[in-house]
Amino acid sequence: MFKILELKGAADLEFGNVRVERKVPCVLRDGVTLYADVYRPAASGEYPVLLLRQPYGRRIASTVSHAHPVWYAGQGYIVVVQDVRGRGDSDGEFIPFMHEAEDGFDTVKWAAELPESNGRVGMYGFSYQGSAQWAAASQHPPQLYAIAPSMCAADLYHGWMYPYGSFYVQSALPWAYQLARDSARRAGDTEAESYCSQVMGNPGAVLGQLPYNAGHPILEKYCPAYFDWVNRPEYDEYWARLDWMGRFLEKPVPAFHIGGWYDFLLDGTLQSYSKLEGQTRSADFFHKLDIGPWVHIPWGRKPGGKDHGPDAGGNMHVRQVQWFDYWLKGQRDNGMFEEPPIRYYERGSMEWKEAEALPDLTRGAESKPFYLSSAKTPANGALGGGRLTAAAGDIEENAAPDVFVYDARLPMQLSSWLPDDRSVQQDRPEILVYTSGSFEEPLNVIGAPKVKVSCQAMDGPTDLVAVLTMLLPDGTASFLSVGRTEIGKADGAEGISPWEEADIPMRPFAAEFPKGAALRLELTGSAFPILIRHPNGAPVRDAGSLSAADLHIATVAVSSRPGAASVVELPVR
Repeated sequence: MFKILELKGAADLEFGNVRVERKVPCVLRDGVTLYADVYRPAASGEYPVLLLRQPYGRRIASTVSHAHPVWYAGQGYIVVVQDVRGRGDSDGEFIPFMHEAEDGFDTVKWAAELPESNGRVGMYGFSYQGSAQWAAASQHPPQLYAIAPSMCAADLYHGWMYPYGSFYVQSALPWAYQLARDSARRAGDTEAESYCSQVMGNPGAVLGQLPYNAGHPILEKYCPAYFDWVNRPEYDEYWARLDWMGRFLEKPVPAFHIGGWYDFLLDGTLQSYSKLEGQTRSADFFHKLDIGPWVHIPWGRKPGGKDHGPDAGGNMHVRQVQWFDYWLKGQRDNGMFEEPPIRYYERGSMEWKEAEALPDLTRGAESKPFYLSSAKTPANGALGGGRLTAAAGDIEENAAPDVFVYDARLPMQLSSWLPDDRSVQQDRPEILVYTSGSFEEPLNVIGAPKVKVSCQAMDGPTDLVAVLTMLLPDGTASFLSVGRTEIGKADGAEGISPWEEADIPMRPFAAEFPKGAALRLELTGSAFPILIRHPNGAPVRDAGSLSAADLHIATVAVSSRPGAASVVELPVR
């Protein structure tokens, strides 16, 4: 199938007090050669193998997130960092994700047969390197004993490219230019490489250009896979090939899922863990989930400049080694099994909490409702009359519906998952704002809120977007969660759709509201570029192919009255 090529006359180099072999070749089943750097402990012996497969150049070794291989080798592991097909020094054509299942299987077997290997392999890494683990594990290489996928998805359609039912252009388009940059360098095209670097430094320049599926000649040449992503808004055979969870479940291996509350791939992490949670848990087979206060490049204390306290790092380097010690070295007494399977960081209290099951995380122990109500003034903007009340009986019975206008040419902004202050944005009259009273006691929330809204659209279909913030006594409105759903899809007279009840799926979070804080809900038509702008008048699935001339205006009415209340349900513990 494949073979190890011997480096004739090559002696181990020494770096950082470990032994290093550079550019070690592995020939795959189809004859393509991939290259890796191999780090071994200083002393000769038999060791398990940690494998990292990445498309960004093996010299980087994913050190934007993980410890350098020298450190892992110092913990008693052979570490293999490999350039995937068509990247770095490896041969073949790079098509993002498409070869990682079969190539990963071959590489795992190859790594297990390296000199001094004890035959047990674990895989680690985040983002692309995390998804590469799911791909390899879906092929069930017998030498693979455990994985630790961080901040990634096993189902690329639902967990990465279309997590809220619309194309995640803020992630996909700049990243495509990053991949194209390295392909251009490989081809010696310095002009294209320079342009891609400029886009990476200022992604807003391309995020504002329409249509998204045209006008990118550099991507056409150096990252044509982008056009598969944007032009396939429905789950089809293409996406099924990049959904590895079903095949993984046929013969799973232990997985340590690691996510970040502010990571754009949080949904992918939670979706993967939820598929595995129902399996019987024992000392010989179990999974774990850690979620910290991190953006996509993790383990920091101050993501986005917000201080989350001295424990925010979570000791993740050590925890990952303990995970592999348990499965690859047989250290069954290191506490990994005895602790609860879920550990998460709570914003506000700055404490790590534990949970036994994902339902505790996604729904909370109970639900606390906050009902939308209006007063004598419209709910437009933070100075309007919109309020959230804890009692359904306090809804203003005779209040007129609230109305906002969404102009797709001027979308409302949400550029980050970080807990940024949205109080200035909330002054905009294109946003309906509903605020609760101040909490008399701290309130702990953990999981995915639910938002249900009675609404009517004119000139739809359009989006109804919900944003939750924590309003602090100093007036700061700190971002918590966002969700969207498409409304106004039914035909109506003169473009006016009938009233409907919209259920808006929201992003999970964990936070403690301090005494004196309040909950605030925004309702509007966009949260760009976190969510692709809905064009209005055409389905959101067409948004990637539409031009600026296809952006229109929609109007949405929101109602909440006794017997037909609009409501926010917070999962509390």
